[in-house]
Amino acid sequence: MPLSYYRFLLIACFLAGPTILSFGNIRVESSFNPATITLSNASTYQIIVHGSQQAPSGSVPSVKGLKFSSPPRTLRSASFINGVPSVRFELTFTVTPEKPGSFIVPSWEIEVENKTHKVPSANLQVLPPNQKDKLRQAEQRQQQEDLRQAAFLEFSCPRPFLFKGETVEAKVSLFLWDRLPVTRIDQVPAKNADGISITELGQPSEERNVRKFNKTYSVYSWNFGLTGAITGNHKITFESSIRVRIRNGRNSPFNNPFFNDPFFGFGREESLQVVSNTLDLEIKPLPNKDRPTSFQGAIGDLKINSNPDKNQVSVGDPIRLTCTIHGSGNFAAMPAPNLSFGDKFKVGPPAFSFSGNSMTKQEGSQTFEYIVTPLEAGILEIPSISFAYFNPEKEQYFSLNTSAHRIRVDPGKEWIAPADTTLSSAPKQAPQKQVQDLFQTDSDPGVWVTSLSLVDPIHSASFWILQVVLFLTVLVVIYLRIRKRKSASELLKKKEKVLLIKIREALKHKDSIGFHRILSKSIRLRVGIACKHAKTHALSSPEVVELLKSASFSKEVVDEALELLRLCDELEYAGSVTQKTDLDSTFRKSQSLLKKIK
Repeated sequence: MPLSYYRFLLIACFLAGPTILSFGNIRVESSFNPATITLSNASTYQIIVHGSQQAPSGSVPSVKGLKFSSPPRTLRSASFINGVPSVRFELTFTVTPEKPGSFIVPSWEIEVENKTHKVPSANLQVLPPNQKDKLRQAEQRQQQEDLRQAAFLEFSCPRPFLFKGETVEAKVSLFLWDRLPVTRIDQVPAKNADGISITELGQPSEERNVRKFNKTYSVYSWNFGLTGAITGNHKITFESSIRVRIRNGRNSPFNNPFFNDPFFGFGREESLQVVSNTLDLEIKPLPNKDRPTSFQGAIGDLKINSNPDKNQVSVGDPIRLTCTIHGSGNFAAMPAPNLSFGDKFKVGPPAFSFSGNSMTKQEGSQTFEYIVTPLEAGILEIPSISFAYFNPEKEQYFSLNTSAHRIRVDPGKEWIAPADTTLSSAPKQAPQKQVQDLFQTDSDPGVWVTSLSLVDPIHSASFWILQVVLFLTVLVVIYLRIRKRKSASELLKKKEKVLLIKIREALKHKDSIGFHRILSKSIRLRVGIACKHAKTHALSSPEVVELLKSASFSKEVVDEALELLRLCDELEYAGSVTQKTDLDSTFRKSQSLLKKIK
């Protein structure tokens, strides 16, 4: 046999089974590449084990000032050097310096093929950053600042401190740069703080063409009520997430500046986290000095009044007493005033309602309705209602009293029990009184009219005409629906045939981008038909796959659809050229998938 055959057989054995072949002379090398770097760069720490392809075991010693990547990259290789076979195993670590200076990785031990071997020491020289490095670092900082300015949150609070239980109107605004291709807001701003509660964020207000940082923004703002719950110093921030459309990984805003390609193409979507500024907020306890006994937790600038719906009733009749507190304050946590009217009235639990700014519940009026029932007759007086609140601006307590209301309470009618009406043995006849009849009692019945009697609908011609008209109307509606459904189905089938023709043309001309673009449309169209969704062309690939899952398709069909849609997205927007054999294979897979989606 020729020598080349033996060489090929030997190399195949090396690659197929690394543990089959090993050499007795195992030698270990270590080095940094490059051995001298500046502080802003990184080097590679490389360990080469000659004479074995078995993965070594051991732990790299830690060196203060150097950061080693984990896990390392590995490589097995086999070659012939001057006709002699050689195998080796490589380990490479990316090393990032944290400070300038000379660093030495001391000699350490690894275990190869159940034997211990020493790794030689290696030196790395880290120099201070040069001018080029400083320029690059400044450019990176500017890019990060530009990225922060592309989408950010602004949170504002009217005061740097609140009292416990106090509610103020706060605001958080989402700034989106007009050149940033945002598809949607995934999550409304969420609070990231303990000891502080907020009202629910509803629909935002929108403002266009807002200038800031020499850029034009669209601003979405939420007003909400912020209430201090726990005393102490708190840090509060807001987080949100948006969806941004990008072309591919190279243009992602997470690893490269996207400002060179502001529109990102029309590729896949990625999520971008947006964080607001951090605000220090102090929650102070309410003062105990001069606190009224009627204070129950109302905080703000408030007024109170009361009004009964009746001034004259009978004993036991209910009176609706309305107590209204209005102004600015913590209406979401405001308790009802405590009423004490003595033994002359019975007071039921209140029903309350709020009118005003429902988003913040900080400005408006709170109404409490009590059912008051008088228990005795006479001229009674509904006492005034005492109400106390704390004014955070003036930092003092205030007490208010409503007006008293005079009510006339009548005794009402006395109820008389009925007499005993037991039957006696001989019923007595009541004496008949002579009554003069002032009206004519005799009357002429006249002629009997049969038209007022009900006619049997079965014998009515109008009944049958109405039934026939309704039946024909139902038939026409059913016919139109079937025809419309049939025409829509035929239109979708024609569209599928047109897409299939375009796919074959792209396959014929080896147009990889056009082939995958049309194939993606064809799959989306078939999924829309099967799942009865009219706008699958507007959905992203993960959303199309979720649509298949919700329609209870098998895991095999869902996985095949996900694989093909992901392939279409990557090859359509990356712009790479695919070989004909790859296109043919993809075409066959797609046709098989389309047959399964029915």
